Amino acid sequence: MTDGRMPIVDATEPVSDPVSDPVNEPVNESRAARRAAREDRRRNPILPPIATERRVILVLATAVFAVLLALATAADQALGAAAIAWGGLVLAWGWPELLGSSSKFGSSLAIGLAGVLAPVAVAVTSEEPFLRHVPVVVAVAMLAMFLHQLLRRDGRPRLTQSLAVSAAGIAIAAIGAAYVPLGRTFGGREVVAVVAASLALSAIADLGAPMARARPWMVAAAGAIGLVAGGVAGLFVDVVGAPSGALLGAVVGVLAHVTRRALCTLSPIRGMRGQITAAAASVLVTAVPVYLLSRLIVG
Repeated sequence: MTDGRMPIVDATEPVSDPVSDPVNEPVNESRAARRAAREDRRRNPILPPIATERRVILVLATAVFAVLLALATAADQALGAAAIAWGGLVLAWGWPELLGSSSKFGSSLAIGLAGVLAPVAVAVTSEEPFLRHVPVVVAVAMLAMFLHQLLRRDGRPRLTQSLAVSAAGIAIAAIGAAYVPLGRTFGGREVVAVVAASLALSAIADLGAPMARARPWMVAAAGAIGLVAGGVAGLFVDVVGAPSGALLGAVVGVLAHVTRRALCTLSPIRGMRGQITAAAASVLVTAVPVYLLSRLIVG
């Protein structure tokens, strides 16, 4: 029984309606809807704006480094090793900043050791297997990386990230040493020349980044340009030939392009230092596939 008076409602307290309150409404999303959303993201990936910018310096630096590598390898085995060592130093110079290492000096030191010692170790190895001392160099570089972390006095912020950045740089620097034996194996110099032409020309595909319609086809374009460039270059080199040159060109064109595109999502890529570093990495990372294919195709 009530006394007939209206209940007093505090105007400062929000009145929730269980029917219209979106917080209390259940979210019903079927498996088919989630699957459709995933498929849409796969077909139409959302790229950060930085990945859609044109990098002319990156393209030019890739072409210059590839041509210098071919000229140095053709001139002398020691010069070829020096070119790879120079690429390793470039990697040590810019890789920690490009990937945001919290310990830039230590990362540069470890990467520089691998970048210089690996090609030197291959160059001084007088007989096959020429790459047998590269694992020792990698072990030395990794040891330097961990020792530096133990000696740090800044509290070791982002330790895992710093180790990952250093390890990735060491790996790329060591991979690049696989170009050195081609300076003294049968047909190796010709292979490097064909690969250099493919790397230099396939980098043109990177210029399509600002065009929305061209972006989905950039990897295919890099592979196609590399294939054509390698095949044409192989026509002028009897040791390699057009089919083998086309295969080498397609492989290095795609691999180098994918490496550059992955690095183009990082903010330091806007600077010259980041672009030169990415260019060196995209060339060095192709060394092992080129070496293996050259042994299979040329002998």
